[in-house]
Order: sequence, then structure tokens, then C-alpha cells
Amino acid sequence: MRSHVKLLFKPKKLIHPPFDQRFGLSSIPLNLADASYMILDDAEVLVQSINHHLADIQLYDYNVKTNFVVDFEVTRDLFFLIAMQDDSSVIHEDDNKGIFEIPGNTCILFYLKAGKYKQSMTAGKHQMLSLSIKPEWFISKYDTIEELKEFIDSFKNNDLLNFRLPSVNITQQIFNSLKKLGSLSDHRDIEIDLHIFLNECISRYLLKLGQGMVTIKYQQNKAKEIAEFVKKNYASKIVGDEAELAEHFMISTTMLIRLAKLAFNRPLHQHVIELRMHHSLKLLLTTQKTIQEIAANVGYEDSKYFSRAFKKKFGIPPNEIRMCNI
Repeated sequence: MRSHVKLLFKPKKLIHPPFDQRFGLSSIPLNLADASYMILDDAEVLVQSINHHLADIQLYDYNVKTNFVVDFEVTRDLFFLIAMQDDSSVIHEDDNKGIFEIPGNTCILFYLKAGKYKQSMTAGKHQMLSLSIKPEWFISKYDTIEELKEFIDSFKNNDLLNFRLPSVNITQQIFNSLKKLGSLSDHRDIEIDLHIFLNECISRYLLKLGQGMVTIKYQQNKAKEIAEFVKKNYASKIVGDEAELAEHFMISTTMLIRLAKLAFNRPLHQHVIELRMHHSLKLLLTTQKTIQEIAANVGYEDSKYFSRAFKKKFGIPPNEIRMCNI
């Protein structure tokens, strides 16, 4: 398959180093790959490319002097599996609007529609493996995978210019497999070896993705349980005690804090205060209960503390609210 990803910069110097000259340029010289070594004002770039009818395999080694932007063009709609070593980079649309970040030491699956893009990275050394995958093969092989349904449907329906799935931490395994591939000679059945490597990379990603989605589903369900419990028991002591509430749900306090933020989009104590204040306001306006009774009803043992919290929330003491309503 002809490469459909083109770097758009013009190097000051371009060299095509043979295999035995790449050892000082990359920690993973690929025997089966063609290589281009480009020298620019702000960076030196080694690109090792292996063309396969299902995907292009490209290993990029960047030695960047200052913050660096790579202009590139995708000439047809493609799926990408990217593994980034050490540092992170950001993919931009051509108008410099950031699309997403590829975190360091992670692997990410995404698609890009045909167009011009930019990739920015900080000064230092970066190593990135890119698999640009033929859509027809990817869809025919993985269309029935539940974790990929929304992803593939979006691609087929042209819903978005780009779509990324979560990043997963399988970079080391993928680069270890790449090293094995790099040491192979051209006397072997290269077609089979490349096919195995491609399938292995995608399978590793999907396995980790599935495990992560199970975790996400669990967290979403647990967050929903916490939200329902707090709504029903906002006036009880337990919702004001993170350690006790965490014990009730058989999770750590740290996990409780994280799940409460997921459920309420704010810290738990802020949400509890909000519930208590609004219920106390309703009681003030619709009942004849005393301030002390209302304070106790919404979870405050000290009515003076309740009055201060009420004034902080609404800007007026609770007794004045009742006077205004007479």
C-alpha cells in the first residue's frame, strides 16, 4: 500500500542511510524498512518505513532542539494506531486547533479524515510508532467488536473529522514486538511476519481497552449508586463523613472522592451543602417549622452554624427569608 501520510517540511539535508548506519540514529533499527534521515533547523528526524498492503508501519525518531511542529498530510481517510515513547505530543488540525494529545508511554487508536494536520512536541528525543491502517480491512475485521462499534460507525457515517479512543499503557509490549520484527531478515516470509505484527498490536490494544471499559462501567455504576444514596440521605451524618461513606460502599476514601466528583462534577461536601441549603429553603417557605427544627431536618445539629452556612449560600439569614415571605 502506498503511504498516505506525507511529511510536509523541506529538510536542509536528506540522507537514506542503509541498515548498518541506523544504529546510532535509532534504538530500533528496522532491517526490513526503507529509511530517510532529515536534518532541519530545529530538529533531526529519522523515518523508517515498511509498506504492507494492510497498513504502513513507520517508526519516527525525533531529536528536537526547541519546541517543534511537524506539518503532515493524510491523503485518504485512515485509522491510526500510535505508540509514543516517553514524552507526549499533540495533534492539531491545520488551523492549529488542538484535536487531542498522545500521552507519553501510551498507545492510542484513532482515525483522521483526509486533510492537513500538525503535530507539536517539546524539545528532546521522541520515538513514535505509527500504524496507518487500511479502513476496508480494519472495518471488515473489527466491525463486530462491541468496544469499537461507535468508533467504526462514526467513521462510516462521516460524523466527525477525527475520533479517538482512550489511550492504554501497552507501549513497552508493542516496542518489544517491533524490536523482534526489526531483527528479521528479508529471507523470511515477510508478508506473514508483518501480518502477525499488525494483528498482535491491535489485539493487545483491544484487550487493554476492553479491560479499561469494564473499569469505566464499574466506576459509572458505582458513581450512580453514590449519587442516589446521597440524594436520599443528604441529611444523615454518614454523607458528611467521607471515611464512613467509603466504608459503606466498600471502597477506599480516595476512590469515593474520585467517584463523587464523577457523579456530581464537584467535591462531595459541596454537593451535600447544596442539597441541604435548597431543602432548608423549601422548608422555610412552605412550613412553620422553627429554624432549629429545619437545621436538624437537613443535617445540622448546631442551628447557629446552619444559619451561617445559609447566609453564605443565599446572602441572607434564614429568619429574614421567613420574614420576607410573611
